[in-house]
Amino acid sequence: MDLEPGEDDILADAGGGGDSGSHRSRTLVFVVAAGFLLVGGLSLAAYWFKCRHQHLQMNFWRCLYLSIPLVIGVAILIMSSALARAIEEYLDE
Repeated sequence: MDLEPGEDDILADAGGGGDSGSHRSRTLVFVVAAGFLLVGGLSLAAYWFKCRHQHLQMNFWRCLYLSIPLVIGVAILIMSSALARAIEEYLDE
């Protein structure tokens, strides 16, 4: 089936049955969770490289502190469907 530019958008909107808001809210939740995971991972990696370069001992509490965004990102991913529904309800008001 050969579609012109923009036709696939029309077909997706017609067949979606109003699921577009749900998809957008799930995407928003996943992007936020990915941001937390990225920040936490990069923070830990930067600390590891710094300690390795300066020949320092890694501090457990510092690693625990820097991994807080990782824990938040995983929690967001675990609760993603509930958060997406809450965002969708909030935006529908």
